[in-house]
Amino acid sequence: MRIPDETVEAVKQGTDITDLVSSYIKLEKRGRNYVGLCPFHNEKTPSFTVSPDKQICHCFGCKKGGNVLQFYMEVENVSFTEAVRKLGKPLGIEIAASEQVANDSEMQLIRIHEYMTDLYHHILMHTKEGEGALKYLEDRGFSGDIIRREKIGIAPDMRDFTKNALSDKGFSLELAFQAGVISRNEENFSYYDRFSGRIMIPIRNHQGYIVGYTARSMDGREPKYLNTPETSIFQKRRLLYNLSDARKDIRKQDEVILMEGHLDIIKVKMTEVNNVIGLMGTALSEQHIQMLNRLASNVTLMFDGDQAGQAAQLSLGADLLEGGLNVFIISMPKGMDPDEYIEKYGAETFRDLVKNEKRHYIHFKAEHLLEESMNNDMAFSNNLKMLTDHLRHVKDQVIRERLIQHISGLYKVDRKSIEQNVPNQAAAPSSGTVARPRQLPLRERKERYLLRALMKDRDLFLNFQDRISEEVLTAPRYYVIFKGLCAYFDKHDEFELSSFSQYIEGEYFSTAVEVEELLINEDITTEEVNDYIEDLSGIRNSEKEKQSLYQQLQEAENSNDIELQIKLAQQLNEINSRYKR
Repeated sequence: MRIPDETVEAVKQGTDITDLVSSYIKLEKRGRNYVGLCPFHNEKTPSFTVSPDKQICHCFGCKKGGNVLQFYMEVENVSFTEAVRKLGKPLGIEIAASEQVANDSEMQLIRIHEYMTDLYHHILMHTKEGEGALKYLEDRGFSGDIIRREKIGIAPDMRDFTKNALSDKGFSLELAFQAGVISRNEENFSYYDRFSGRIMIPIRNHQGYIVGYTARSMDGREPKYLNTPETSIFQKRRLLYNLSDARKDIRKQDEVILMEGHLDIIKVKMTEVNNVIGLMGTALSEQHIQMLNRLASNVTLMFDGDQAGQAAQLSLGADLLEGGLNVFIISMPKGMDPDEYIEKYGAETFRDLVKNEKRHYIHFKAEHLLEESMNNDMAFSNNLKMLTDHLRHVKDQVIRERLIQHISGLYKVDRKSIEQNVPNQAAAPSSGTVARPRQLPLRERKERYLLRALMKDRDLFLNFQDRISEEVLTAPRYYVIFKGLCAYFDKHDEFELSSFSQYIEGEYFSTAVEVEELLINEDITTEEVNDYIEDLSGIRNSEKEKQSLYQQLQEAENSNDIELQIKLAQQLNEINSRYKR
């Protein structure tokens, strides 16, 4: 069943494009518009533009964009119906079940996770089997409110509990295996529970769907944390724990606090520090760096205060710095993790730590390398070179100066020698520099002007619609836009770029954006449009061409050149046939 046009329009009108896009990428105001790094392709210079006035977004690099629905469909990889449903929900606009698309296999995997999450959570909160796990969590300072909010649960210490629960509910065991909630003996193909006797922490993707678990043992069995295996919906390189909850606070503060332990993150959320997310392990993928770059300018690492935590901060910090982010470190006391810190010192002290104790990554690394550098000249030289190399990634001049001063004092090296050894940054275009557009050929400029005039006035469009052909709009992209206008003006009285974007493909929408921005006369007349069509169709120019051919034909007759007379007569016939009106 088709969603009514008025429902679609209500969702579009009720969803602000700037608010929607800024929940996915950081935006900077540039004149009347906003710009940011495109969420659809990897780039270092922002080319993704959001126009609040027109309620559209557009990337001048990959050409993707459109109105709020098209953006949401692309960024979330969902159908049109699902986009209307998701964006309509906070507006109180409900889409009837008969209008929803059928769930695909990935939604089936998500349904398995949602069912088991509710079941694990119920067992933890309301059964005798969950009493030990619940007491364990409460003893560690986790409130009932946060346990309910995060839907933490317990997988009973049984071999077949999950398998039997899913089977009784009618789920396919093969599908449950693909979801990663049960395992399989590859010798006899029997299924058994992957998680048992473990605290179950649900992991949501950026859309808020549960796609996997971190399962924490309570009895010392290894591994301490057991994650869902790689599946079609659970891919560590693409997931950041707690992103769906933290995104709004990240955008507001322009900062991500990156942590390693998921229980740590849950405990930190109890302190009202909400811009925290976690990796699925300690590996940082290229996709992670791209996601973080689009979310915020600043990343603060807060890992455990043990040797492994420090090593991870040193490694990940370098990757993030080279990826274009400002990187800071909050150091935990030796041997202590954030959860333990909060338990010992309290939420207020923790909030003060987060607010006041951020050291730049290079500052942290300089101090970490100092001891081995002091009594080893080779290490001293190599480490100093490493630090100066990192400095080239620091874009803020004030912070760079402060870091140079700190390294100079710490390593007792003249600051000028440090400055001289900092590699040059790759030249980047100034944010205020606008690339000069290439000059289009005269004919193409005329075709654009005609197309813009037809966009502007529906009555003019309908008046001249039958005279527009591929011989008038010879550039294929302009003719595609014209055909889109034919369908658009069948349903709309006035041109609106946001609505028109649904009538053409993304690559042509890029051209439509450029055409719509052309400045033309406010009161363009029928005569002016007619002149453009005659000019572009060749009618006007053909008259001059015919006069010239008549003159040449007269001369050929005077010289009795029969062959030339035939050739010129054929050319005249072709012109008369081509421009017959």
